Order: sequence, then structure tokens, then C-alpha cells
Amino acid sequence: MSVSTGAFELASRIADEHLFPTSQDIDRSALVPRSRFEVLAESGLFGIAGPADFGHLDLDPAPARRVMAAIAGGCGATFFCWAQHHGVVRTVRSSPVEALRSSLLDELCSGTTIAGVAFAHLRRASRRAVTARRVRDGWSFDGLAPWATSWGIADVFAVAAESADGQVVWGLIPGAASPTVRPTALSLPVLSSTGTVALEFNGCVVGDESIIAIENAEAWRAADRHRAAMGQPAVLGVAERSIRLLETDDRTRDADATATVRSLRRQLVDAWRRDDALLAEAGTTVAAASAHRARCLDLGRRATTALLAAV
Repeated sequence: MSVSTGAFELASRIADEHLFPTSQDIDRSALVPRSRFEVLAESGLFGIAGPADFGHLDLDPAPARRVMAAIAGGCGATFFCWAQHHGVVRTVRSSPVEALRSSLLDELCSGTTIAGVAFAHLRRASRRAVTARRVRDGWSFDGLAPWATSWGIADVFAVAAESADGQVVWGLIPGAASPTVRPTALSLPVLSSTGTVALEFNGCVVGDESIIAIENAEAWRAADRHRAAMGQPAVLGVAERSIRLLETDDRTRDADATATVRSLRRQLVDAWRRDDALLAEAGTTVAAASAHRARCLDLGRRATTALLAAV
């Protein structure tokens, strides 16, 4: 059995046995409990983006997306926080700061340290939502990051700020309020247990030793457009869960319902085939990836609507 196949089967089993049975209770709780992530950490699933040289899974994009979909089909709130963590792992892994990599990467990949991230504001190219200003021995962050997940869950946060000369400065801060970092909870109709907040920075100084990376803002936005175009594989995980529930429900035994479920299953297989093809295709365009993302979202909508109608 390959590492990627084993990781997917492990993720599917954890989703079925540990996550899905209590997913509604977790979604309605105050915060996703730490014990939820300990199950994933003990199974090595915090290290799917970690280097193989250090004993982590280091999955390629296609199998990593299958693993992420499996977890999303088990519990949306758990997935939301856990998925944010992997972005920080990849950022730290590629950091030019060797001391930061050696001190933090193994803790992130083992799940000993959980990370959150605040970066979506960078997509507002018209203005700098969070600014970075060079000060002695570090950078000072100011402004408002309107969306950050895992506050109260994550131990550390990777925060992106933009300098006046067009650089993105990635700084690592503790996941705790301070006089210079003030969180405001956001009221969400679903996934409210994900600790999603707006973060206000007022002269938050991040020392040079905690600066993960500095990169060109326009280059980052160009790469982000391609990354974001594919979308999260979570929607296919939710579709898979919905279809499986339909396939095993006694109320979907008549001919029309059976035909609907079989059609949804075929479309899900096709969606994954297209997902793999786009990842393997050199020079995939934003338009092609976005069209695929739209089809996946539509499939997720139709699969969940069918389940709601059936039950």
C-alpha cells in the first residue's frame, strides 16, 4: 500500500468513526475541542505537507486533496481549522529562515503546535488592510484582518501584512490577545465553533526571528489566483458523505431516487477525475480551474439538497 493510499484510508476511517458521529454537536459548541485534533495528530495527519526527511507524509497535491476531502466529509468545523494549519506548514517549510524551520516545523507537523493564518485581506489589491512598517529588529503591523480562523484553538498565527514598497511580510504571532492584537468574534450561522474572528493590529511588533518570509505582493497575488481557482476539495468530501448517506437510506429505494443517487455518484467520480487531471496538467488556466470549481460547488449543492429532500 502506498503512503498516499494509506493516508486516505486512515483519514476516511477517522472521519467515519471519530468525526462524523458527533459533527453536529461540535459545530454547535463554543470551540472545536483540542481532543478533536489530537486524533488527527496521533495519526500523523497534521504532517501531510511536512517533509518526508523528517518522517512526515509529504503528500503530493492530488492525494493530499483526497485526504482533506475525507476529513471535510467527517466534520466541517474540524476540517476548517485543520486545513488552515497546513497553509502555515507550507509557508514555514519554504521559509528562508533556517532557525524558524528547525524550531517550529516538526512541532507543526506533529500537531504539538496548531497554527492559524490571517491572509485573505491580501486579496484586496485596492488597499492595504494590514500594513507592515520596518522598525528596529523587526516589523510593526497595523490594521484590520477581517477574517482569521482558529482563534482560541491555534497556538500561533501566521499573519500577512503589506509594506509601502509592495512586499508581503509574513509574521508569526502568539494566538492570544494583547494590547497590540485585539480579536473580535464573528457570529457565523454555521461553523461557529471554528473561532473565527477579526484581528485588529495596533503597533504589533514582530521580531526578525519571527518573520517567516518576505515576498513580492503582486507575485503572491498572481500565484494565489491560481491556487484559489481550484477551490477547496472540501465540497467533494461533503458531496461524498451526502451520497453515501443516500445510498444507505431506506427512503431512497424507489426507482427515481435510485437513479438520482447513481447519477450523483457518477458525477462525483467524474469530478475527481477532472480534479486529478487539472493538477497534473502543466499550465492549467485560471478559467479552466474556476469552471471546475463551479461544477464541484454545484455538485455539492445538488447532493446535499437531495439528502435533505430524502430525509
